[in-house]
Amino acid sequence: MRFKGVLPLVLVAFGMALIASPAFADDSSQSQSILDPAGPQAQHISDLWFIILIPALIVLVFVGGAIIYAAFRFRAREGVDALPKQIGGNNALEFTWTLVPALILLSIFLVSATQLPFLRHTPSEAADAMHIKVLGSQWIWNFSYPGLKHPYPATMIIPADEVVNLDIDSKDVIHSFSVPRLAGRLDAIPGKHNFMWIQASPGTYYGQCTEFCGKAHATMTITVKAIPRDQFDRWYSQQPRAQGGA
Repeated sequence: MRFKGVLPLVLVAFGMALIASPAFADDSSQSQSILDPAGPQAQHISDLWFIILIPALIVLVFVGGAIIYAAFRFRAREGVDALPKQIGGNNALEFTWTLVPALILLSIFLVSATQLPFLRHTPSEAADAMHIKVLGSQWIWNFSYPGLKHPYPATMIIPADEVVNLDIDSKDVIHSFSVPRLAGRLDAIPGKHNFMWIQASPGTYYGQCTEFCGKAHATMTITVKAIPRDQFDRWYSQQPRAQGGA
């Protein structure tokens, strides 16, 4: 029958949507799932994901249902050679299936655009928050703190529940800083200074470079440890000071 190849495709698409659902989110100790947010930026991104998921599933069910219906209703039958009645030139139908997707996409764009100011700009109440310099190089991330002598490779320690500003640069090629449970990704580009902010509940969070940057790209991982302020101050006070550092 002509519809044999259609049903498997619909089932695969439906299965992919299920796998992307929260029930299948990675809940391991090293989770990098946006569906398990641990900071305000990641929470906004997760909320936006769910907002987009709803119309996407509606479209999937409607279009998939229409395909399955058409495949069964108008399938070839033995002994019947006549083509089904052909429909063409239905202006109202064509206008509808053009307008509805356009409105859905416009709505998604508007909802997404309203999130950008929050994601891109440090909250005004945290204008004086600490800055950490993030330098990507093949194939390690280095984190430099104000007043401290040495950068710290791969692992960044921050005070929990506080805004931290990240000044992101690259030493060589394009890298991309990403800790999905805390915030979105941001590229580190040679010669271009980029900026983002994060805030994390107490815990340890994992990320990686998400821009292919060479043969050891897969080893360019990130660990962020968010600890209570008193523990952070104790750790900070024990680190070697830069010359003239406070």
